[in-house]
Formats: sequence, C-alpha cells, structure tokens
Amino acid sequence: MRKHLSKIFLLTAALCLLLAGCGQSSQNAETLPENSTEQSEQSEQPAQAPTGEAEGDEPAAPEEAPEADKQTYTDNFSVDQAAAEAFAQKIQAVVADKDMEGLADLMMFPNYVGFPKDAQFVETREDFLALDPSQVFAEDLLTEVSTADISSLESSQAGFVLSASGRPNIVFGVAEGSLAIVGINY
Repeated sequence: MRKHLSKIFLLTAALCLLLAGCGQSSQNAETLPENSTEQSEQSEQPAQAPTGEAEGDEPAAPEEAPEADKQTYTDNFSVDQAAAEAFAQKIQAVVADKDMEGLADLMMFPNYVGFPKDAQFVETREDFLALDPSQVFAEDLLTEVSTADISSLESSQAGFVLSASGRPNIVFGVAEGSLAIVGINY
C-alpha cells in the first residue's frame, strides 16, 4: 500500500510540475549569470579519461565525470541557452539511433513515461531498459524530437520541452543540479 501511495505521490508531483510549467515563459536575459557564456563553454568540454590507472583498478563508469567537470544548476532558469541546446542535441542523437541505453543515461529516476494506454513511473534504469523499445521510440515521438527547433527552447518550471509541435515530447530540466530527462509524453 505504501509503495502505491509513493508512486501516486510521485506521479502527482510530476504532473503538477509539467502543468505548472506549461504557461511559463523564459526568464529575461538580464537575469542570467554574468559568466553564463563561460559556463556553457565548460559544459561543452568532454570529460577527460583518467590515465595511469593501476592494474586491477576498475575504470569509472563513462557517465561519471569528475565533480569539477560537471555543470551545476540551481533550477531550469539558471540553464543558459547553449547548454540547453547541447543537451537537446544529445537527446536527438540517442532518439534517432533508437538507443535505449543512451536514453537511459540521460534520464533521472524515477521517471515519468506517459504511454497513451499505460502511463507510468519507471523507478530504475533497469525498469526503463525493460520497456519495449518499439513503444518507447514510437514514430510520432521520433518525428517530433528530430524536427524540434532546439534554438528556440524556453525554460519553464517544468523544464525544456523538446518537440516540433508540442506533443509527443521529451521534457528535460535540472534534476539534482544537472540536466536530465524528467519525462516522456506521447
């Protein structure tokens, strides 16, 4: 019972965030941090692979970059346009490749996946990877994401909506200080 209540709470919270952000417009350029250009250049730098590992040491997982290399955001309005565009390009690339692993790498968990007949929160990466890829990469979603104009992304409380015409879409935003996919709507 408690597990069901927590899922209902998470679903309600995510829906409230998505709905609350729908009418929001982007913040004025005057409110962006002065060093936003510098921050976006840093966020576009690839993480350097560690060198000189001792034998027997396991290398760090690819998605784990050293803390100094990660861009940290306070909310969706603190994300500059260049960083939003760069993250949207990553999403477009993995969606075009129908790459479940790549998409999972860009997601936060639990995550809302709003299938038309079975909307759900996937609790873990493994739960997401267990979904049917043909359902996740539905033709409508592929078209909307691939033709989205990433140069006109606007921040809202819910995040950034990646879609050509509105729906289906992928919503991404700040989760625990980093950009991540927070929902997929069909």
